[in-house]
Amino acid sequence: MNAESKIRRRLLLAGGGAAALLPWLEVFHSGRLRSANAQAQTPAKRFMVFFYPGGVIRDKFWPTGTETNFTLPYISEPLTPYKDKLLIMDGLQQNNMDEGVGHPHIRGMVGLLTGKVVVPGPYAFFLGGTTDFAQAPSIDHMIGNKISAGLRFPTLELGVLWPTFGTGPSPQNTISYSGAGQPAQPTADPWKAFQRIFMGVGQPTGGNDDAALRMKKTQLVLDSTSAEFNAVMPMLGASDKARLDEHLSRLAEIKASLTAPSGMGPTCLPPTNITSADTISYETGGGESHQTIAAASSNRMPTISKQMIDMAVMSFACDLTRVASIQYTDAASRASFPWLKLNENHHYYQHDGGFQQQPCADIAKFFYGEFAYLLKRLSETKDGDQTLLDTTSVLLCSEIGDPPTHDNKRIPFILAGGGAGFKMGRSVNFGGKPHHSLLVSLLNAYGLPDTTIGEAKYNKGPLTGLT
Repeated sequence: MNAESKIRRRLLLAGGGAAALLPWLEVFHSGRLRSANAQAQTPAKRFMVFFYPGGVIRDKFWPTGTETNFTLPYISEPLTPYKDKLLIMDGLQQNNMDEGVGHPHIRGMVGLLTGKVVVPGPYAFFLGGTTDFAQAPSIDHMIGNKISAGLRFPTLELGVLWPTFGTGPSPQNTISYSGAGQPAQPTADPWKAFQRIFMGVGQPTGGNDDAALRMKKTQLVLDSTSAEFNAVMPMLGASDKARLDEHLSRLAEIKASLTAPSGMGPTCLPPTNITSADTISYETGGGESHQTIAAASSNRMPTISKQMIDMAVMSFACDLTRVASIQYTDAASRASFPWLKLNENHHYYQHDGGFQQQPCADIAKFFYGEFAYLLKRLSETKDGDQTLLDTTSVLLCSEIGDPPTHDNKRIPFILAGGGAGFKMGRSVNFGGKPHHSLLVSLLNAYGLPDTTIGEAKYNKGPLTGLT
């Protein structure tokens, strides 16, 4: 019995009607939302995270040349048109990966945006011992709580073929946390994501007693359901609690959306090409499985990727949120790449089948091509007198540095766009500094005064020379 089935059964045994809500939590939104002009007089600052697994082949990724006059090699070459919008950061490392429990992939995932060491818990993933979720919020949520206050979504998490191992959030597949032990699960089905994000966008205010009454009834149902969920929470195990926490956050999100701006304006154009036919489901392995996602599903990755990017960009254009993340698969990397004629899963080429450099480079180059598409979409979407690329900073990152060794040195970090106000068009080597300094710098750039994040002993202050 899977986690959702167990939650449903326990809710029914408890006598609650909340169980009936589980199938539609991700797609329900009131169609009678308050309209508002999403185009602020002064464009807001925005932040996005772009994650892909597996690190890079270093001699095919890091630029050659000088700080301001550099050439992008094979893997990063797709970013060449946007060189003046990039800050490429070499020499940053995840020091938190040097301790704690769990497989290196898990240590990298948990600490990537939180700076935390992995602690023991109930989740098993191959070698290194059982682990728990990050015991702190991630920077996307810290920033989102500040700059997205009052919008439909404080943050928006989207996934592309997520997960590829197991059936729900676990330490090996999660980078985003709303709080200590509270994983923020990506929405990975394109159709559900579309319904969740854009339902009611651009619709006029009801403006009548019937609409107000329906809204009040909806709020009461949501409050009652949340109370039922909280009542059964002590009865659940760790995995079920994580799933139920996610449902509770969705309920809070829905309630907030009833009075949040619904998104209108000249550049707010929700995608029109996503339908129920874009729904995706597939089987994943668990335990010690190396199961590859079915080729037919894996082959949809490029299409789903662009759908998720288009939705993320429009969520900014409609001012539904100012913080988003797009996560490609997870640390298990069980998707294959048939369009690249790579029919084994990504992790196989990293080391399960013996390290294979060129396939790893080809896969990484695909991800950087998708990153380039994201920058293109941001750059062609107006934001007042600027573009979304001018007002958004996008952090590209991966959980490890080197594919076969899974080390924590020279983790690929690239910042694109102007949201943080850093000096762009540069390739800088920071000489082995902890990535905690980058996380603190980003918090500070978005108005948070924090001087440390995650493990205090790895904090050396913000990075210098960014502005």
